[in-house]
Amino acid sequence: MARQVNINKDVPISEIRKVKMDLQKFVDLYEKVTFIEEIYCNNSVKSAMEKRGKTAQTGYKWVKDWNEKGFDGLFRKEGSGRNSKLSDLQFKVLRENVILKGLSSVQEVKMEIKNEFGVVYSERHLRRLIFDLGLEDMIISNHIK
Repeated sequence: MARQVNINKDVPISEIRKVKMDLQKFVDLYEKVTFIEEIYCNNSVKSAMEKRGKTAQTGYKWVKDWNEKGFDGLFRKEGSGRNSKLSDLQFKVLRENVILKGLSSVQEVKMEIKNEFGVVYSERHLRRLIFDLGLEDMIISNHIK
């Protein structure tokens, strides 16, 4: 039988998750630097990326970033990725609606977004949005894991 452990919970889970997100960029950087090291040792881009489960095309992009800016080129660029389906104002309205209406599950938030803005997010992505909006403590924990 599993033994219960006593842990100090003075730090909110939301802060722990924010620290994890900050650390992830260093994990990603480590992976890219290790890849560059393999290329220095005459491994092919294809074989080095196969180890990582990524495409050779991504590897060539990392090499280009390295050649242009060195270590700085390997950090994830701010604002890279897809544009959000909702604007900053819509996120603010959503956050207020979740609080005012007392929404307490991912499904309820999903329906609110669909009804209010006509946008559909996957539950996986919704969990990230709930975290980004600082609402993870309001949403029932077994619905957000």
